[in-house]
Amino acid sequence: MPRASHTFTTLYDGADLAVGRVAPATISWLSETTVFHLFGAHRGHNISLSQTLAMACQTGKRVVSFGPFEITRGLYRLGLARIKLLRSGRIAYNGSGLHSRGMNCIQAAGDLTNSSFHPGPVWGVAGSRSVVRHLSPFFQQGGRINEKVADMVLQHRCP
Repeated sequence: MPRASHTFTTLYDGADLAVGRVAPATISWLSETTVFHLFGAHRGHNISLSQTLAMACQTGKRVVSFGPFEITRGLYRLGLARIKLLRSGRIAYNGSGLHSRGMNCIQAAGDLTNSSFHPGPVWGVAGSRSVVRHLSPFFQQGGRINEKVADMVLQHRCP
């Protein structure tokens, strides 16, 4: 069910990770209000990784992780630009992703590049997989997961 699922992307600066600093930059785009209509545009807000995980833990949601994947510096910069755009208030939240001035969480997290992104009518794990597929050309090391980095960034768990 779209209302009960959420897709988010978290990016880390490799230079920070190299010195053991874990500073997540997260695209976690939600409606500012809990009451919204699937096809209407609403004021949105972007929340941090810790807020996103706390929300999931408090409501008993399952969190599925894809990665972490080492990405290009360019994709990292595009992610930071997306966060800045979401915080600017110029983009609305739209649950269906069909509003010209709005985007849903899947679009916010995945439509970062110049290549066309059309995830279709998906949500939940399938929506997140569509984001991973779309961003995969920007993965370094053939998309292999660096276990040392994974240990550093995947320490967030529900109590």
